[in-house]
Amino acid sequence: MKSSKKSGLLHLIVLAIIMTFSASDLFAQESKEIKLSEFLLVVQNSDNNKIAMECKEGCAWKTLSYNLSDDSKPQAIDEYGMTDLDKVNPQEDAELSNFLFTVERKGNKLFFKGVEGTAWTELSFSISPKKEQAINQMGMTE
Repeated sequence: MKSSKKSGLLHLIVLAIIMTFSASDLFAQESKEIKLSEFLLVVQNSDNNKIAMECKEGCAWKTLSYNLSDDSKPQAIDEYGMTDLDKVNPQEDAELSNFLFTVERKGNKLFFKGVEGTAWTELSFSISPKKEQAINQMGMTE
């Protein structure tokens, strides 16, 4: 009878240890920290499928402009300018923010997907030609 109680107690202790480590792994995934990077961009939707961006804060670039038609694949943008999602720059500069997002256009609506350094995962808004919209790591701003 003593060995039965010891065996049951041993199983209970092992089970408790397994559950403790499993639970801590689960909680660690839930509390994954998102590193935000401070940046400020002004986006302008121009005529003829042209998108223009001006970086006010956190970038190595000052202005970007490119054609982005309704059927184009999304364009990736980071602190160094236009990029490809497969070619993420391994360099980190303490003077610059560390962000990455894609932008896509459908009509007069722009769709952004935050990949790195943003609090938003998706952001979209309509913007008339020649009008501007500021965005930062938190989303749309003034």
